[in-house]
Amino acid sequence: MRIDIWSDVVCPWCWIGKHRLQRALDSLGEAGKNVDIHWHAFQLDADSDEMPVPLREAYERKFGGRERTEQILAQTQATGRAEGLPFDFDRGQVRVNTFKAHRLMWLAAQEGDALAVGEALFRAHFEQGRNLADAQTLVDAGAAGGLSEARVRRMLDSDEGISEVRAQLGQAQAMGIRAVPTFVLDGRLAVQGAQTPEVFRDAFARLGVAPTPSASPEAAGACGPDGCAV
Repeated sequence: MRIDIWSDVVCPWCWIGKHRLQRALDSLGEAGKNVDIHWHAFQLDADSDEMPVPLREAYERKFGGRERTEQILAQTQATGRAEGLPFDFDRGQVRVNTFKAHRLMWLAAQEGDALAVGEALFRAHFEQGRNLADAQTLVDAGAAGGLSEARVRRMLDSDEGISEVRAQLGQAQAMGIRAVPTFVLDGRLAVQGAQTPEVFRDAFARLGVAPTPSASPEAAGACGPDGCAV
């Protein structure tokens, strides 16, 4: 099964959805390991530049004030932590353009481990409060996926990945994708949002993908929104 994922590395629900998808795949046993995952770029704030703006300040302008912003951040952080993800919106997160981060993801897909790089970028932003347009942040994230510092800096100093990332963004627009995360399963079924593992498993079943004998239906059914029973 092939899974195409449109995502932005500053989207909290993309990180949550990534882990919920993985839990659903884990419940399939061996069948869940034979999955071809492809990451594609989406930008929630394509008009932003590389000048860092405090995230709370940007949210206050977007959502209409401090009270609403704090409510959104608190609810999102609580949901993420319930999934075991170390969200910490008190680490000084900033809003920046994510195009360079998407170029790094493109490079990792060609020469490294895009899954690991994506996880490192999510953690850099949501756990550590690092600037995702900063070269050193990108170098460190690239290392998580097996990319050398020299290779990442060479990419950043060139035009590599620019046309490819623009093509991914254009494909999302052509497909009518307006929100992320969006998961397209085998090119036949779309799942939008950070759905629960149960929703993903139902989608797999509709495509005829069932747990292998090592992952019994009872074991798969033991997984819920808060984890899997032993």
